[in-house]
Amino acid sequence: EQDAFTKSTCIPDELAARKASLEASANHQWVKARQSNDFAAFAGALKDCFDTAKEIASLQRGDNTDVSLYSQMLDQFEMGMASSRIDELFNQVQSELVPFIAKIRASENAPSLDALSGKFDIDAQKSACQKIVTAIGFDEGHGRIDVSVHPFTMSLSGADVRITSRFSDDEWYQGLMGTIHEGGHAMYEQNLGDSELSLDSALSMGVHESQSLFWERHIGKSRAFYEWAQPILVEAFNTDDNKFEYSAEELYSAVNAVDFNNLIRVEADELTYPLHVILRYNIERDVVAGKLDVADIPARWNADMKSLLDIDVPDDTKGCLQDIHWSCLAIGYFPTYLLGSMMAAQLAHYCKVAIPDMDDKIKAGEFDEIRSWLTKRVHTHGKRYKSLDDLLLAEVGEELNPQYFLDYLKEKYVPLYKVE
Repeated sequence: EQDAFTKSTCIPDELAARKASLEASANHQWVKARQSNDFAAFAGALKDCFDTAKEIASLQRGDNTDVSLYSQMLDQFEMGMASSRIDELFNQVQSELVPFIAKIRASENAPSLDALSGKFDIDAQKSACQKIVTAIGFDEGHGRIDVSVHPFTMSLSGADVRITSRFSDDEWYQGLMGTIHEGGHAMYEQNLGDSELSLDSALSMGVHESQSLFWERHIGKSRAFYEWAQPILVEAFNTDDNKFEYSAEELYSAVNAVDFNNLIRVEADELTYPLHVILRYNIERDVVAGKLDVADIPARWNADMKSLLDIDVPDDTKGCLQDIHWSCLAIGYFPTYLLGSMMAAQLAHYCKVAIPDMDDKIKAGEFDEIRSWLTKRVHTHGKRYKSLDDLLLAEVGEELNPQYFLDYLKEKYVPLYKVE
């Protein structure tokens, strides 16, 4: 409480007003630049965004110049995780994933995507998703499920947590994954303490993301899950006009296929997604440190997409102009997505240690013990730990360790793509 108060009150009214005005104008310029594929038209506003964020971080940091400006920015979204710590984590992920993805890309045994496309009634999708997300633990008695253009979770209190998803009538997978993902966020909010203190709020963006990704990936993209969910999906989607008679194995393989040519972060699969985050992290860290000029971001972006993912970027709209974050001064936000991915894998590992028959429970649609384990280890603690690292150390015995995440990806994709 005191730290949040200090960070807020150290910002002069003039700077706070300037930041608010810049967020509005920069976002407008970003939208126009993205539509017209014109980075130069946004570059001036983007430089102002970085400069203003640095000015605010400098005031919040105070006299403690041992903390880098970028670490101070990170603390707004992922408290207690300095840039030097994230460098260490991300370097390990990058060094192992780049050659591993190249190996998977070279495989001639890509899974069939047939199960993902067809004609799928929207009401049938909503009904199936509602059945699944309430089964895994979303409490509809203290929330509701709606439809929106982009999935999100809104918590008015632990007794009123609302989630949304989006649906398309030519595919079903995104709607289901969006619902499970937001359900994971919502279950975190529903199981926090019930006081009005910030102590009973979510610890960080990375921890929040770990809860959504635990359910989306380690449950909803697992082989065991499709053994349970397959009959639900077949009942929902199999009609005279649209034959949907895929096996659990066919569904599992299809939802885990990799798109090696995807340019867009929010559409990336779980194998390539980490490198999209690392690219953005490295760029914004270097801009803040004065090692990269804003004007040179497009060239750096395109070069890193090639070296990390072997993808040629055709234009800035599909490259460095695709995300809203920098125009909102959310500099330091991107790494929380990957920190959440790593934490989710680590929690899944220890959950299986605590619940040896976890896969059997998933196959049977029995999720209570899994959810209770997460509530005990994560949800109920709110902000009582100083960082994601501290929470993990206290609750599972070690700080964030990316090896669990890397092992999870390798154990899934080596057999799926039949590589050695």
